[in-house]
Amino acid sequence: MDEAIKTKGEAELADMLQKSLKRKRYLIVLDDIWSCEVWDGMWRCFPTEDGEGSQILLTTRNNEVARDAGIENLYMQMNFMDQDESWNLFKSAAFSNEVLSSEFETIGKKIAKKYHGLPLTIVVVAGLLKSKGAIEDWESVAKDVTSFITNDPDEQFSHVLGLSYNHLTSDLKTCLLHFGIFEEDSEIPAKNLMRSWMAEGS
Repeated sequence: MDEAIKTKGEAELADMLQKSLKRKRYLIVLDDIWSCEVWDGMWRCFPTEDGEGSQILLTTRNNEVARDAGIENLYMQMNFMDQDESWNLFKSAAFSNEVLSSEFETIGKKIAKKYHGLPLTIVVVAGLLKSKGAIEDWESVAKDVTSFITNDPDEQFSHVLGLSYNHLTSDLKTCLLHFGIFEEDSEIPAKNLMRSWMAEGS
C-alpha cells in the first residue's frame, strides 16, 4: 500500500476513490454489508453520475440495507440450505474425501441439521471437528451445540465462535488472545505478533 494513502483520512480516501472512478466503467463487489450506516458511508465513495455499464453488487443479511440502497426490484433473496445441502457442506468441510464410519455420520448429520441451513456456522463447526478424531469429542460438541440453538443467526454464530474457542488447546487459546493487543481493523505485523508470543512463552 502506498505510504501516502496510509496517512489520509476517510473523507480524503473517499474523494480519491470517487475521482479515480469518474467516467470509468467498473464493477465493485461489497460483501456482507451489515448495516445501513456502513452502506451510507460507502456509497459516498462512488461517482454521483451513472457510469455507463458500471455496476455495484452488494451482499447483505439485512433487508433494510437492500431497501436503503434503492434496489428493491434488483435483488436476489437467498434461501437457507436444506438438510441435504447442509450435510453435504458439513461432510466436505469435516471429512474431505474420507470414508465415514456410521457413528461419525450419525452425529455429524445431527449437528448439521441443528444449524438450520446457515453455511458459515456449519463450516466453522465442521472445521473444528476436522481436528477431533475421537467420537467422544464429537458427542461433546453435539451436546454444546444443542445448548445454544437460537433463531437469531447473528447470536447463533457468536455462540459458534465461542464454541470453537472453548475447544482449542490452552496454548492455542493463549496465541489467539494475543490478537486482542492490536487495534481492530489494523494491520498486524507478523514479527510483532511472534515477539509477543515468544515473550509469553507461547
